[in-house]
Amino acid sequence: MVARFRKKHTFRVIAHRRNEERIADRLPSVADRTALDEIEAITNPRRRFPGSDSNDMVIASFVYSGPSRFTDGSYGVYYAAFEQRTAIAESAYHTARFLAYTNTGPTLVYKRVLSADIKGAYDDIRTTPPTDPIYDPDPEKYAAAQAYASALYAADVVDGIVYTSVRAAGGTCVVAFRPRLISGCTTAAFLAYSYDGARIDDMFAIESLTTEGM
Repeated sequence: MVARFRKKHTFRVIAHRRNEERIADRLPSVADRTALDEIEAITNPRRRFPGSDSNDMVIASFVYSGPSRFTDGSYGVYYAAFEQRTAIAESAYHTARFLAYTNTGPTLVYKRVLSADIKGAYDDIRTTPPTDPIYDPDPEKYAAAQAYASALYAADVVDGIVYTSVRAAGGTCVVAFRPRLISGCTTAAFLAYSYDGARIDDMFAIESLTTEGM
């Protein structure tokens, strides 16, 4: 089934560095800063797309996208959730998994919550049983979902997939295949995840710019 919609205020959680000063800004020489900017313009794919910093964060999801549930890494996608709690649950799971894999000790991990409008015609698999391989919760077993999405992406007849969250009960997620489907991207909040060396045991807002949709 194909679902057509324009969903305002979808949510995506990404990594956030508290010190966002550019390396170029730390150089004392104007000539050095200019040279570094020119190098970045050549080597950084995000700089090839004009737009605001928020738009850059949308483009980054396509440029730097690795293998995940609905892509084998050969093409980029943009994941988001209809509810902020769902986006946080998805992010917390994958963050904890990465920290455990890298044997990271207790730490705070900072996150940025993006809010954006998403439109288009999406393959709607929300009625697919949760036992279907496409919904396998194990990231090592994403092959079925990746094959399913790759066929849709190659056919270019839908703009992505809308599906039931595996990490948040009752939550809805969407994966968009192309940047033109996302607009009005803003930062909704900043979060900190507390990791105790084995799991994320707490999370809290460190700055909130808007409460709409929260």
